[in-house]
Amino acid sequence: MVQTLGAVAVALVAVTGVGMLAARRHAADPSLTTGTLVVDSNPTGAQILIDGAARGVTPATVMLAAGTHAIELRGGGGGPRSFTVAVPAGVQISQYIELAPRRATTGRLSVRTNPPGARVTVDDVPRGSAPVTLDNLAPGEHTVVVLSRDGASITQSLTVDAGTTSSLVVPLAVRDGAPLFGWVAVSAPVELQLFENGRLLGSSQSEHVMVAAGSHQIEILNKALGYRATRTVQVTPGKVAAIPLKLPAGTIAVNAVPWADVWLDGEAVGETPIGNLPATIGSHEIVFRHPDLGEQRRAVTVTLTAPLRVSVDLRKK
Repeated sequence: MVQTLGAVAVALVAVTGVGMLAARRHAADPSLTTGTLVVDSNPTGAQILIDGAARGVTPATVMLAAGTHAIELRGGGGGPRSFTVAVPAGVQISQYIELAPRRATTGRLSVRTNPPGARVTVDDVPRGSAPVTLDNLAPGEHTVVVLSRDGASITQSLTVDAGTTSSLVVPLAVRDGAPLFGWVAVSAPVELQLFENGRLLGSSQSEHVMVAAGSHQIEILNKALGYRATRTVQVTPGKVAAIPLKLPAGTIAVNAVPWADVWLDGEAVGETPIGNLPATIGSHEIVFRHPDLGEQRRAVTVTLTAPLRVSVDLRKK
């Protein structure tokens, strides 16, 4: 009987030992206590902070303890983005964050007068005395009224664009009852800014831009397109002086796999490959067509800074 009890005790110890060994192996398996988080963003390269600690830049794959974690992404042009993620044990989850900056929905207006101090109203709302800069204006046309101290009143309509600052400079002096100001106007399919002596006068988005009467040397600029031109214009009091422009052409090189017929802005230009295809700077649409593989369209912008290269694989949809 004693021997039997002793044997049972040994067996229990053996079973208990096996159970403890299994438990230790069970606890040592990291897949049961951790999970994997994949973090990506647009644009990439944003700094990743997890629970306040730096963990590299996007895209990145990070192993974390199972549970809820505080994630912060910094950089990418859209400001910090914070969120929480629940990471299950033994599971990989992904988070993709769009960090591109939000598009502006309002514009700004700068009004200056010569001499300064004139009262300014915009759309019948008093806005103080010039010089004054107004924020958060809705895009579109606005009516500006400038009232000088001697009672002279000038009304000007101009267009405000989202994300840009429109400028209005109003010369108020009069001579023999005749106004000493006129306007310049530039018509172009792309937005152009007008400068004089390094000072922004306005843009081609406005129907016309007010300036003092007389001779002006106007610099016309679009940095993104690499375009710069200078024109001398004589402005007659009370009249609009048009500044004629012919935009220059950049070049496009197009190719397709396996090959394609190409249309530029609805006009057939040949079969790929095509090099040194001239196109006026600005926005265009290129259409690639293949009899068996269908067509693909590309919206492109031609500049003077470098030749534009466009290539498509028509086998990929």
